[in-house]
Amino acid sequence: MPNEHHRKSFSWVEQGAGRPIVFLHPIVGTRQYWDPQLEGLSDQFRCIALDAPGYDGQPSDPLTPTEIGTRIIEFFDALEVPVADLVGLSLGAMHALYALSVAPERIGRVVLADTSLAFGADPIEWLAEWLAPVDQGGSPVELAAEAIDAIVADPLTDDVRSSLVNAFGRVTESALRQAAATIAHHDATAIASSVSNPCLVVCGEHDEETPLPYAEALTETLPQGKLAVIRGAGHLSSIEHPESFNEIMRNFLA
Repeated sequence: MPNEHHRKSFSWVEQGAGRPIVFLHPIVGTRQYWDPQLEGLSDQFRCIALDAPGYDGQPSDPLTPTEIGTRIIEFFDALEVPVADLVGLSLGAMHALYALSVAPERIGRVVLADTSLAFGADPIEWLAEWLAPVDQGGSPVELAAEAIDAIVADPLTDDVRSSLVNAFGRVTESALRQAAATIAHHDATAIASSVSNPCLVVCGEHDEETPLPYAEALTETLPQGKLAVIRGAGHLSSIEHPESFNEIMRNFLA
């Protein structure tokens, strides 16, 4: 079972030993989002899942992309990890790109799942639509439940869905708004073109949030980019088809 840790401004879970991998979750996930990867890959790797700022219930000031990337490298320092692989999905993949812009020498291989070079819609309209449940008096838990159902290809099992939604009980509204703003204003075009690290771009076959053309554009921009498609998956490919995701990861990181 993963071990839970809290230190200064960081909250994370980890499992296993060996080569370290840091996992960065999507906007509708917390550190528990990566449980299938911690369980499936901890026989070979030290798997570490980090909460985004404010996702552990602690206050967090708005952060620029550079500050987000710096925070991830500071997490490496807190763990005394000189180099780690990075795995991010959606928002987490954006955070991984920001870390690459800060200290690429501290990062080994990188998996960027269900994400894009830059946001592909009007940011003001998207933020208003996406945050409407909270603006109308709902909670982050209610928003997460609605969003998760909308972005997967097939419904998640009840226990997996409940685990994701219940973990959102500790996410602050300010953290959710900050994460949404990061997505809406994301543009890593300049970052990606200068990344020399080996990168694997993963896309769910039925991902309608960041569809295959987005993944292809990101792959082509990355100097060492490769693309993998997970059949039958939507935007949360790593939790919809964890066995396929883990196999792809294991082969890439080997």
